[in-house]
Amino acid sequence: MSTGQPWTIDSIAHALPHPELRATFMREASFTEVSELPAILDRWVRFIQEFEAGRDRVEHLRAVIRENGRLPETYTAGLIDVSEDELRAAAGHGNRGAA
Repeated sequence: MSTGQPWTIDSIAHALPHPELRATFMREASFTEVSELPAILDRWVRFIQEFEAGRDRVEHLRAVIRENGRLPETYTAGLIDVSEDELRAAAGHGNRGAA
């Protein structure tokens, strides 16, 4: 969140880039024991910050594709090339949800 405002459950949910991620976040926030909630919220905020940090790279790649019709030869795969199941498994380390 670039506004400098403190994170809330609502702002975290709105910052997530996909409806399935929002639903997973809301389930985790709703069904997690209160004592574990700060760690869950911190993990989701980190996920959003890392996602946003990669936005410029993705926009650059989109521009290159529009211009050349393909990715640059120097491109290396990243998050955008991971399936939903792989993302869930890697982010949750076998636990509930993704992020």
